[in-house]
Amino acid sequence: MPYRYSLMAMILLPFLSLTQTPKSFAEDLSLQELYKMSPNIMTVKQVCPWRSATTKGIIRLMKIEDKGAHKLYVQWLREGIAGTNEAPMSTIAIKEVNEEGYYRFELPNGRLLAGACSIETIMEDIVDERRIRLTLYLTGPGKYEVHLTRLLDGGLKPQNPILE
Repeated sequence: MPYRYSLMAMILLPFLSLTQTPKSFAEDLSLQELYKMSPNIMTVKQVCPWRSATTKGIIRLMKIEDKGAHKLYVQWLREGIAGTNEAPMSTIAIKEVNEEGYYRFELPNGRLLAGACSIETIMEDIVDERRIRLTLYLTGPGKYEVHLTRLLDGGLKPQNPILE
């Protein structure tokens, strides 16, 4: 019978050590937020300020890697009130990039226009290596307009020596 209790102690001991963390570690809110983020997030970039009739904030882009391809998410952050932290107001996935192909790209800088934030970057299709220009207009929290333009190959084709 004593071996039964020692076996239970070996199984439960690691779990007991996790529940008895120091109070300062458990109360570190910034550390708790860090562990909630997806490990697949590669890059986060703040691009443009935004403003509505009731609030204002900043737009940020997130690039996530999934099975070798990049996915694009846009998040509108609302400014904190009375010293509080920024809070996400809206987070959306850009369906035209995330679901309609397998692309790789770099996060661009944003350009503030008169009613939208303009994002433009060159993406490369990882299947056929074609290049696509992504133009994204972020018009308000949760609202966007996207334009994808396939670019022509810019190299010289080698001539067939048999035909010469």
